[in-house]
Amino acid sequence: MITILDYGAGNLASLEGALDRLGFQHQRAERPDEIADKGALILPGVGHFEAAQKALRARGWWSTLPHFVAEGRPLLGICLGLQLLAEGSEEAPRASGLGLLPGLVRRLGPGVKVPHMGWSQVRSTYAHAGVPDLKDPWLYFVHSYALDVGPETLGIAAHGRPFTAITARGRVLGFQPHPEKSGPAGLRLLRSALAWMGETTPNDLGTIQ
Repeated sequence: MITILDYGAGNLASLEGALDRLGFQHQRAERPDEIADKGALILPGVGHFEAAQKALRARGWWSTLPHFVAEGRPLLGICLGLQLLAEGSEEAPRASGLGLLPGLVRRLGPGVKVPHMGWSQVRSTYAHAGVPDLKDPWLYFVHSYALDVGPETLGIAAHGRPFTAITARGRVLGFQPHPEKSGPAGLRLLRSALAWMGETTPNDLGTIQ
């Protein structure tokens, strides 16, 4: 059972719709004591880094997420969720990140319109069991900040500068694009990641059209 962290920092309907289409069971949890007994955790998010951090702290997630990961629970961060898993962000210099993914988040640019809203191609850097060979897909982004490229970057996109689109460390994965809004390629990415995290579906979907 997938647990989606609901801490008031984003519209979860499109993500839930994608999970329904893929056939994955899921539930929302506003606080740690509401999560499923086992299964993947998804940390979505849009908005400001520090506001999201404060919301996670207020609901008890900030102190418990590292413990869940240490116990072996797989965790997927999407968009701002990825950024919160990093060490910190230029958007909120006084607010630390969770440090579950290495690196710092910096503003996009220079010389481009920010926020970056639209489709960008993601170039794979190396193979990972949780990420299918998507052959450099075009995925949908909505963001003003992004994680720097580092040794654990799995996919790179660019908007003014190269940035991390997909990254992983241990059982933690991060997607800067919105897979639920990225068409068939995004659904394949989401399905592959969740299957690697141990989630199963009764649906035999074959190829997503």
